[in-house]
Order: sequence, then structure tokens, then C-alpha cells
Amino acid sequence: MHRTAAAFIALLLGSATAHAGRSHFGWSYGTDIIPERGTELEWWILEENKEGDTNKDETAFWWGLLFAVTPHWEVGITTEAQFEKSDVEEPDVRFTRWGGELRYRPQSPDPIDAGPFATKFRLGVKRLIEERAGIRGEADVIASYTKGRIHVAADLGVIGIRLPDDEEVEVRPSGGVSLSVVQDFRLGVETYAEIPLVAEDKAWWVVGPTASLTSGRVWVAATYGIGILGIRDAPRITFGAAL
Repeated sequence: MHRTAAAFIALLLGSATAHAGRSHFGWSYGTDIIPERGTELEWWILEENKEGDTNKDETAFWWGLLFAVTPHWEVGITTEAQFEKSDVEEPDVRFTRWGGELRYRPQSPDPIDAGPFATKFRLGVKRLIEERAGIRGEADVIASYTKGRIHVAADLGVIGIRLPDDEEVEVRPSGGVSLSVVQDFRLGVETYAEIPLVAEDKAWWVVGPTASLTSGRVWVAATYGIGILGIRDAPRITFGAAL
């Protein structure tokens, strides 16, 4: 068993290189795409601490298996769970939703052929586990510009939740600047916000440092978001492994 685990770790960290960095930021999606016929495991772990008037605390987990079906299209199957508590709610841990998503990059997956500017479009549909008649839609438009050591990205996300007797709509803008420090290690700054349009929750906004690293088949990006509006802090780590 130990030899099997060691072989698996060696495979992930081996000399073969992941298609560098799905994202250089913790909160923002990236514009890179998995090589054709490639497969990747991706995880998120995020926290939202002391949010809103009720001081809500949340830790959420996201797991996804992504497939590149063409040089421009990715398909994902995802599952999510979260812990939540506040001044008016008891602590609760549960699976929240599962579903699928499509990601499309119109430019060439080769960064040299694509040039410095790239875009990516994402569409997701999730089934709510507890609200059996509920459905959640997600959409993102992502753009990036890379020149030398500098990488700049912007991500405009929207989510909508439809229930038999309720609905929510929320805009989630994010973006940042990342600078290559040494080889595949980068540092930068990122901003992220959640702005309800049709919901009772209040908006919140964070800004903070971000770091990313690609090593062999594994990549990781992390941001520590410091609260500017409506929240104390919101750290998030995103990482993946090419199979």
C-alpha cells in the first residue's frame, strides 16, 4: 500500500508538466484550458468569516473532474459541501449541490499561437441537494492579458438560484495582477466581491495578496482576501492535478 501511494505521488509530481496553471488566482477562474483529451482533478477550499450583520462563518469545499473534449472545450462534473454558522444559525455541515459545467476558450490553447490576450466562457448548472426542486445556474466571462512576467485577469461571474417560492441573483466580479518571481512561482494581488441583486444578503468585498505555483502535474493558487466591505476576511485555495 505504501509503495502504491508513493508511486501515485511520484506520478503527480513527476517530470511531466501540468498545462501550467488553470488560474494564477484563488478566487478568479483562469483562461488556460486542459490539453485535448486530457483529464484533471480540481479542488477548492474557501472561507468567508464574519460576513454580514449576523457574523456568518462559512467553510466550503468544491471537487471537480474536468475533461478536455476538444482543444477549445472542457466538461466538468462537480460536487460541493459546506460548514456554516452565524449569530442566528446553529453550526451545520452538509453536502449542498452537484452538477456539471462547460468551459470554452475560443483562442488556441497554445499560448504562443494565441498571443497575449485570451478569453474563456463558463456555464454551470447545479442541482440543490436539500431543496429537491431547486436549481442553480452559474456563468463567467474571463479575460486575461500576459506580457513577459506580468499576468492580468478579470472575471465577471453571475449566479442564479431558482426555487418554487423564491429566487436569488448575484454578481461576482473578481480580478488581479500576478508577477512571475522565479520559474513557476508567482505573487500578486486579487480582488473579489459578491453583490446580491435579488436576495436578502448584503454585498461584501475583499482585496488581498495571492500566490501560485506549478510543480510537475500539480498546480495551486491561494488568495487571502482582507475585508473591505461587509466581511472580515475570505481566504481561498484552488489546486489541481493533471492525470
